[in-house]
Amino acid sequence: MRAYVALTACGGSDNNDSPTPPQSAKFSLGVSDAPVSGLREVNVVFNSITLRQAEGGQDITFATREADDETKPEMVNLLDYTGDDIFSLLDDEDVPAGEYSWIRADIINGDANDLTMTSHVVYEDGSIAPLVVKRKGNDGIGEIQLDGFTLNQTDNDFVLEFDLKKSLVDPQNSDEIFLKPRGVRLENLAESEDIEGTVSDALIANCETDNIALAAEDGSFGHAVYLYNSDVAEPLDIYEVTEDETPADAPLATANVVFDSDDNQYEFELAFITAGDYQLAYTCAAHIDDAEIQDEAFTLYQVKPVTVTAGDDLDVTFTVSQ
Repeated sequence: MRAYVALTACGGSDNNDSPTPPQSAKFSLGVSDAPVSGLREVNVVFNSITLRQAEGGQDITFATREADDETKPEMVNLLDYTGDDIFSLLDDEDVPAGEYSWIRADIINGDANDLTMTSHVVYEDGSIAPLVVKRKGNDGIGEIQLDGFTLNQTDNDFVLEFDLKKSLVDPQNSDEIFLKPRGVRLENLAESEDIEGTVSDALIANCETDNIALAAEDGSFGHAVYLYNSDVAEPLDIYEVTEDETPADAPLATANVVFDSDDNQYEFELAFITAGDYQLAYTCAAHIDDAEIQDEAFTLYQVKPVTVTAGDDLDVTFTVSQ
């Protein structure tokens, strides 16, 4: 259940005419993620969602609570909602139509003394660590704030897409995992499509052979696809210059390449991509890609231009014949 809170202004006119009511819109918000390796759960506790109107600066806040217990904030395991799967935080809420300056998700940061009610990650071995938004304020609340969007006088379905390869950081000498807002995108479902595809067994084998020096200690590799703007001359790995923005030559989005035993093939999916021209790249070196620094040894094994068209999902195949 969501509690709606807003400040409203009262006024009148000299001729006693009733003020024109604001045009309304329906607003829905979900969360989804592009996963990361090595974790069983990424539990984010959403305390509230706030929208700020561009005109007048009015804030509209929805408290996010579990459906069966209004006293508990909404905890979402992001790894349960990968690709184009979405968990609904807000559903058809009535809000004014128009321009909005930003949307902010208030996150209850991880607390080692109370991990059942605060954000945390669970590793493959079952161990647990607090999950903390780096831009945290007082009282254990972290903020994920994203700028600029429009709500039309219709249904408006949006998603917060968490790219965990870009946003999760495991700092040295700390028991906490950091969640960086720069790895989160706000996408309008009406204006976005999916990129799906496969990577051939032969290409994967060739990439591993050609990059054997990069293999992890156990001999494994990190297979992934990275999406870049079409005008990037030299696509690089995930890295940062500042915490607030993604460098122009770093990937816009990422997705793991995983083996589907039912279809007997390696597959990937990038969800919620707006129409336009891009470059899509396959790599087997994702396991060495540090989210904060540029990795000189990182390589992209195959890069191709792609175009996402409004109204159509895109299917892409990486093979050795290309």
